[in-house]
Amino acid sequence: MKQKIRIWLRNFFGFSRTETNGFIILLLLMALILSMPFISKSIYSYYKKPVQSKAHRLNLNSLLSELKDNIETHNEKSEEREYNYFDLNKSTSAELVNSGFPQYLAKRIVKYRNKVNPFESKDELLKIYGIDSAFYQEIYPYIKITILNIQPDPQPVKKETSTTNKIKEEKYPEKEAKKFELSAFDLNKADSTQLQKIYGIGPAYSKRILKYRNYLGGFHSLNQLNEVYGLKKENLDSLKNYVFLANELNLRKLKVNKLNADSLVQHPYISYKEANLIVNYRNQHGNYSSMDDILAIKILDSIWVKKTAPYLSFD
Repeated sequence: MKQKIRIWLRNFFGFSRTETNGFIILLLLMALILSMPFISKSIYSYYKKPVQSKAHRLNLNSLLSELKDNIETHNEKSEEREYNYFDLNKSTSAELVNSGFPQYLAKRIVKYRNKVNPFESKDELLKIYGIDSAFYQEIYPYIKITILNIQPDPQPVKKETSTTNKIKEEKYPEKEAKKFELSAFDLNKADSTQLQKIYGIGPAYSKRILKYRNYLGGFHSLNQLNEVYGLKKENLDSLKNYVFLANELNLRKLKVNKLNADSLVQHPYISYKEANLIVNYRNQHGNYSSMDDILAIKILDSIWVKKTAPYLSFD
């Protein structure tokens, strides 16, 4: 049959064998193109039509009804829930539960208060994971806060009784004061135990400070504490009250005339961009002799150079 069609086409149109084959292929392509709208419409209609059995519809209706009941039950419980007054800084976990908190939230509040710091405002309650704004608005009127000042007890009033009593009462407050006394110490020589004696600095913060100090090669300015991840303003203020930097800094320095780019980027202040600029300039102009040579690299930012300078050595 195919051969007869080929012969007829060749005789009717005067095609060669190759032209006949091309003509047949062209006809098939045209037929396919013309039928595409009908084929795509059928496929679209098939997939668009939802296939749902009666059992499926009944199951769906049941789920929707159950969901509606759960929502109504939750709303009823929320309306019926009663709260009692509580103190964020004094209430125990059990007392918080009695005040209307779920047990897991009560434990988190006590843990936050003991491990991080006492509450100073009601809004700090939103920092507790699991307490959303809606729940916070419900309990807001019942919140009380006793501000806890961690300070040494005031000296007792001296009683004018006998000479012996005077001596005892005068010595007692001196002993008590020593318990809270903390001498300033060198930040570049401090260990985690010393840092944790500062109010607001726990194991996590002390570990970060020491890790960053080692990463830098030592601090040359107290303002570098601002670069330690997670430290808040109150933590920084506490630190700066008790730490200092010695006049003679013993910083770990980078030998810019010997190190390659991969070694230079180990310092937190130096990116690959700056490291490559320093190495390439050295290769073109020879070794550096002072910071003036580094400043000659015009692309480098002067603020960056000033910050990095204490860690560079030109030996």
